[in-house]
Amino acid sequence: MYVDPDYLEPDLDEVYRLVEVHPFATLVTDVPELRIAHVPVQVRRDADGVRELVAHVAGADPFAESVRSGARLLVSVVGPAVYVSPGWYADRGLPTYNFVAIEIRGTCVPMDDPDAVRAHLMRLTADHERARKPGNGDREAGNGDHEQAREGGRWVPDGWARERITELLPELQAFTVRIDKVTAKLKLSQNRTPGDRLGVLAALDASPSSADRQVHDLMHARFDAAGHPRDDAGR
Repeated sequence: MYVDPDYLEPDLDEVYRLVEVHPFATLVTDVPELRIAHVPVQVRRDADGVRELVAHVAGADPFAESVRSGARLLVSVVGPAVYVSPGWYADRGLPTYNFVAIEIRGTCVPMDDPDAVRAHLMRLTADHERARKPGNGDREAGNGDHEQAREGGRWVPDGWARERITELLPELQAFTVRIDKVTAKLKLSQNRTPGDRLGVLAALDASPSSADRQVHDLMHARFDAAGHPRDDAGR
C-alpha cells in the first residue's frame, strides 16, 4: 500500500486501537497459491508483551492449509471511509475521500490446543458483545422458546453455547499472526488548509452517518478549534 508521508500514522498504539475498533479484516496469502479470507481478528500480547493477531477460519477452508504451513500473510483492515465534498471547503478543491486503511504483515502460527482455541472464541465473543450497544433488537430473557443469558443487556454464552462451541472446535483452524510490519494510512484532510479542515469537521459533525461521526472524531483528535495540528505529530 502506497502511503503519502502526510497520511502515515506512526503511533502503533493508535493503529492497534483502530484495529480493535474495526476488527473485521481481509487476510491474503500466496502460499501455496493466492488465497483470501475475511474474518475478525483480535489484537493481543504474547508472553513477552509483543503484539500479535489471533484469528480462525473453517478447517475445510483451503486457507487453513496455508495457516498450517506457516504461511506469510498480509492482513488488511479498512476503517471508516467517507466522501468529502469540495462544497465543505473554504477554498477551491475537488471531491475526495477521508479514510483509514491498515496493513499488517506477519507469519501464521497454527493454534492447535483446544483450550487456547476455546479461550480465543470466548474472548472474541466477549469483545464484540462489549463493543455493541444493546438496543430494541435484543430479545428479553425468557421471551421465546429458550432463555438467553445476559449481562447488562448483552448476550453471554450459557451452558448450551459453551457445549456447542466445544463441539465445533475440531472444525476450526485458529492461529496467531506474528507481526513484523505495520503500515497505517489515515487520510484526514492533512493536505488541506485549516479553513478547509474546519469545513469538513463541521459537515461530518452534522451528519447522522456513523462513519461520518467516526472520521469526525479522528480528525477532531488531530486538529484544534482553528483547524491546526494539535502537535508536531499532527495528533
